[in-house]
Amino acid sequence: MNTTYTYAECLQNSYRVNWKIGDVVDGRRFDMSRRWLPAQLSGADAVASLSADEKTKLSHVEMGAYAHLFGFVEEYIAPKMLDLAQDFQLEDRDAFDALTNFAAEEVKHMALFRELRGRIDETLGFPLALLPGAKDVARTVLSKSNAAVLLFTDATEWMTLLHYLSCFKDNEALDPFTRHIFKAHWQEESQHARMDHLETVRAFKDISSHDRQVAIEDLIELVGAVDGLLQQQAALDVENFERYLGRSLKGAERSEVHARVLDAKRYTFIESGVTHPNFTELFAELTTPAQQAQVQKALTGLLQPAAA
Repeated sequence: MNTTYTYAECLQNSYRVNWKIGDVVDGRRFDMSRRWLPAQLSGADAVASLSADEKTKLSHVEMGAYAHLFGFVEEYIAPKMLDLAQDFQLEDRDAFDALTNFAAEEVKHMALFRELRGRIDETLGFPLALLPGAKDVARTVLSKSNAAVLLFTDATEWMTLLHYLSCFKDNEALDPFTRHIFKAHWQEESQHARMDHLETVRAFKDISSHDRQVAIEDLIELVGAVDGLLQQQAALDVENFERYLGRSLKGAERSEVHARVLDAKRYTFIESGVTHPNFTELFAELTTPAQQAQVQKALTGLLQPAAA
C-alpha cells in the first residue's frame, strides 16, 4: 500500500483541526424528534414491529451505547501510543510529538464521550445501562502482541472515518448535535488512522514468521472478545429501550430487537473496520494468504445474522 503519510504532516493537521470539548458540546441540545444514530449503524429499521417513534427512540439508546463503546475502546489507545513514542524520543521529534499528541487527543475523546453520556442520560431522563470494565479490557488488549494491537487499532481508526463520511456527514435527517459531535471526532481520528498505519507497518517490518502468526492469532482473539462485549451491550440496549418506552417487550418482539441491534453492532464495530479498503490492502501486504484465510474464517463465523 503506497502512502505519503508522514508524522510531521499528521501533527500539523492535528494542530489545525484541534478543538476543545466546550467547543463541541456547549450551547447544544439533542433533538428528541430525530434519530441520533444513522440507519446504517442502527438495528431500528430491521425491526418491523416497531412504530416510527419507537425506531427513533431505539436509535437514541443505540447512539448512547455507540458513544460509550468508542470511549471504551479508546481506553487502551492512549497508553499504547505513549509506549510507542518512547521508541523515538529525541531521535525523531516529529514522530515523538505526533504520537504523544495522538495519545492526548484520545484522552480528550474519552472525556468527550463521558460528557456526552451525562447529557444523554439527562435528556432521556434516566441513566443508560452501559458496559462496565473498560480498564480491564484495556489491560487485556495491551497484553497482546504489539503487531496484533496495531492491526486491531488500524481497523478501528478506519472504521471511525467510514462511519462519519458515509453515515453522518450528509445525513440531514439526523440530529444536528450528534452530527456535530462525530464530525469533531472524525477530524482528529483522520490523523490517528494515518499514524496507526505508519506504526503498523513499523511493527511488522522486522518480526519473524512465528511472531507474525502470533499476531494473527491474537487479532482473532481480540475480535472475538469484541464480539462478546457487543453481545453484552446489545442485551443492555434492549433493557434501556424497554425503560425508555415504559413497557416490556414480549417474546418474539424482544428477541427480534435484540438480534437486530446485535447485527448492527457487529457491522458497526467489526465488519465496517475489517472490510475498509485501507485496512484490507494493508492487511494483505503484511500477511500471507493462509493467514488471511484464517482471519476470514473466524470473521465468517462471527458475522452471521443473530438468531431472533
